[in-house]
Amino acid sequence: MSDKRRSGYDRLAPWYQTLEQLRFGKALQNGRVSLLPAVLEHLQSRSSDDDPEVLFLGDGDGRLLEAFLASCPTARVTSVDISPPMVALQKSRVGHRGRAVQWQVADVEDIEFPAGRFALVVTPFFLDCFDAAELGRLIPRIAGWLTPAAAWYVVDFQIPPSGLRRLWGRFWLATMHTFFRWQTGLRSRQVVDPAPILQTCGFSPKHDQQAHAEMIRSTLYCRDR
Repeated sequence: MSDKRRSGYDRLAPWYQTLEQLRFGKALQNGRVSLLPAVLEHLQSRSSDDDPEVLFLGDGDGRLLEAFLASCPTARVTSVDISPPMVALQKSRVGHRGRAVQWQVADVEDIEFPAGRFALVVTPFFLDCFDAAELGRLIPRIAGWLTPAAAWYVVDFQIPPSGLRRLWGRFWLATMHTFFRWQTGLRSRQVVDPAPILQTCGFSPKHDQQAHAEMIRSTLYCRDR
């Protein structure tokens, strides 16, 4: 499965930003950066290091990573993505700011980090790639890599709660999942809310913002010490 995922994202990499902007304009990028000030404030208030360790998972072509490094240049970032062309795009995008970044081309299901290493994990439009069973295994693993006072920044799609927005959102999200299953072999067939699993790992939402007819949600989860 990881080989099919990798080859699919490899094919999509040159067109990823164009496809996104054709459908969503700037909405996804606005969602990525909407809570970045709150993320940086958390790092400053909770981390004992001037250069905290931060984990990025699945940032694709690196647009959120670029914005983060511009605002927090001292952070020690590890960026993991399954696609070599996506990682190449990240490196090109962040330029000289990426000198301190550790890059890894890997499937998140195949990697491991020491317990308590990272003060922050960032997952932009990443968790929606997994079904409920996969998230039930993956989220606790990632949580184990984080410090006791860590934060988790989730930017992702959601199904709007009611009305015509819900019908519209269900249609578009089903269409996107069908496309990505075709291209990358994803097992997920619908967006799964990660909040219940995050809460079992000790994370509570501290900042939350919704946009684009409530289809896009940005949430900063924090774990109490």
